[in-house]
Amino acid sequence: MSSTSVEKIIEEVKSLTADEQRKVKELIDSLLVTPAETPERLSPEDLVEQRLLERGVISEIPKRLPDPEQYRDFKPVEVKGKPVSETIIEERR
Repeated sequence: MSSTSVEKIIEEVKSLTADEQRKVKELIDSLLVTPAETPERLSPEDLVEQRLLERGVISEIPKRLPDPEQYRDFKPVEVKGKPVSETIIEERR
C-alpha cells in the first residue's frame, strides 16, 4: 500500500467518533496477533473468547472491565450537608 493511501486512511480515522475509532483499534489489534501470541501464551479467558470468535459464536471479543487495582488509592470526595442520595430523592418528589 502506498504512503498516500495510508495517509488517507489516517485522516479518515481521525474524522471518526471516539466509539468508531475504538472499533477500528480493536480490529487492528485483532489483526496484529503475532506468532508469539499462541494459545499457550493466552490466559484461559482469552483462549475461550478467541475460540468463540473463530467459530462465529460471537462477533467480537467483549471489552474488558477496568483493572480494579487502578482504583486501589481511590478516595471519595467528602460533601458537606446532607447525603447526596437524600437530595436526589427529595428532588424526585
